[in-house]
Amino acid sequence: MALMTSMRNRMHAVLWAVLALFILSMTVGGLVGGADILDQIFNRTDPSKVIARINDQDVSPQYFNQLVSQNLDNVRANGQQITDKNLEQARKQAWDNLVQELLIAQEVKELGLTASDEEVVFHLQNNPPLFLQNNPNFMTNGQFDFVKYQEAIHNPQGNEWAPIESFMKTNYLPNYKLQQFLTASVVVTPGDVETEYARSNINYTINGIHVTRKAVSEEIEKPTAEEIQSYYKKNKSDFERGPLRNMRIVAWEKQASNEDTVRMADLATKIIKQVKAGEDFGALAAEYSQDPGSQNIGGELGWFEKGRMVKPFEEAAFGAKKGEFVGPVKSRFGYHIIHVKDKKTENGKEQVNAAHILLKFDISAMTLDNLKQASTLFSYDAQDNGFSAAIDSHKVEPIVATSIKEDASFLPNIGSLRSAIRFAFNNPVGSVSTVFETDQHFVVAVTDSAIEAGIAPMVDVEADIIRILSTEKEDAIAKEKAGDILIEATTVGSFTKVLNDQKAYEPITNDSKPLGRGFNSIGRSHSMIGALLVAKPGDLVGPVETPRGYAVVELLQVAEFDSADFAVQKEKIYSDLLTKKQNQFFQSWLGELKRNAEIVDNRKYYF
Repeated sequence: MALMTSMRNRMHAVLWAVLALFILSMTVGGLVGGADILDQIFNRTDPSKVIARINDQDVSPQYFNQLVSQNLDNVRANGQQITDKNLEQARKQAWDNLVQELLIAQEVKELGLTASDEEVVFHLQNNPPLFLQNNPNFMTNGQFDFVKYQEAIHNPQGNEWAPIESFMKTNYLPNYKLQQFLTASVVVTPGDVETEYARSNINYTINGIHVTRKAVSEEIEKPTAEEIQSYYKKNKSDFERGPLRNMRIVAWEKQASNEDTVRMADLATKIIKQVKAGEDFGALAAEYSQDPGSQNIGGELGWFEKGRMVKPFEEAAFGAKKGEFVGPVKSRFGYHIIHVKDKKTENGKEQVNAAHILLKFDISAMTLDNLKQASTLFSYDAQDNGFSAAIDSHKVEPIVATSIKEDASFLPNIGSLRSAIRFAFNNPVGSVSTVFETDQHFVVAVTDSAIEAGIAPMVDVEADIIRILSTEKEDAIAKEKAGDILIEATTVGSFTKVLNDQKAYEPITNDSKPLGRGFNSIGRSHSMIGALLVAKPGDLVGPVETPRGYAVVELLQVAEFDSADFAVQKEKIYSDLLTKKQNQFFQSWLGELKRNAEIVDNRKYYF
């Protein structure tokens, strides 16, 4: 069998999809292209043809939808159902990847980075990409087998390497060169390696006093109206916001009706009669059970102790005799028919070996139709007579959703419902929607009011300002109190005495651990790590800022540096640090690229 055919059949679906995506990107033609010259001049886009413009490069909605579909295929390949949340995540991932890939491709072109045929051959032979190293065809016992790979390289069965060579030349190697160009200045010094080893392996022992914001919160003066007003005026740019909508929503949850529950109870009663009459429990589990973990193995749950199952199930199973059939037992999952196969006591704990048939409280098609009909009638009445009048006549409770952003996806108590948000922004105030459907609800919405883009009025952000100012005041007092503790300890000559005498703040006593793990009360603090790395046993350190306030610590002891262990770990620490720094540098560069790019986002017209 040719190599590429074998790769398609045996390679992980996700890995092949990655390669296919790159190959697709080279052949889509007009799906991603340059913008019309007049459109460039006037910086305009036609949303019906262009879903995105990244600098001067247009992206068609068809191409974007292909990217979304590939993400959804990956979700299905992992055995998941496509939910509203998955769909939103797939769209977001497609957008993020699209922007990143186009910006990088534009930089590659700008820098004139290309690859020769000789470079392609060299890298394929000596430095194969990860997607090839991870191909099962080139593995032995789960590890990349370079010899097996070389045999495939030197013994092609046809032109199976052609698409890979094309991908390497047009995408992989130019991007690889860009990465090398960007990260050439990233350096990891021997000191960096030693410091990282110390952070993770050397125990530091401290005493400390942690003055938290919470401990001093009663001592601060509440922000005055003048302080709030002043902060608002000085920081108005922080309160810029896009357009907002206020909505009301009525939702009909897709829950099983009483009739559905009675129907399921009747079926459960029928099944328990069948098993007691001698019918095969495993066969009935395969036919009726809705527990995917046990349905096809005779309903088997294995051995379990008390506390492992929901209460009604546990009480029924442990209360039954060996060999007994019990049920129907109602739990929050549905109705259970239980077969207690065996019982024993081990290490003083009673255990049961059981199998079950689960009938979930599933909603029937008739109930779904009734809910759909109720929501549709409500929508008609609300459009004819007004939303408030329909609420009264249908005796339903609305959900109030305020300050909804244009790019939002979620509504309170509903979850992902992008279509309702699009409706609110694309229709006049007072408009009543038709019925929207999610995985869990039927929904009708009305747009109550619109708030134009601009600076948020102070009344809307006053609570945020009060929180910011209060935190600043608490930090100032916590720092001052910690400074007083440092002075007192220095004056009396004993930090231990001050630690034992004080009761107002959180004590830290003889706490010993590597710096990277974070000390008791303090948690992880880069400031504390930096201060302790340059301190010596006996030093008082502080006040040092922490995530919750300020701390003063006494460094009691530093464990010895284990040179032999360091020699073992040094190479890996260096490699991990280099990779980390390179990724940080790349992300910083990419962030700057995004900030300086001209990006037109027309997704709101589609989703």
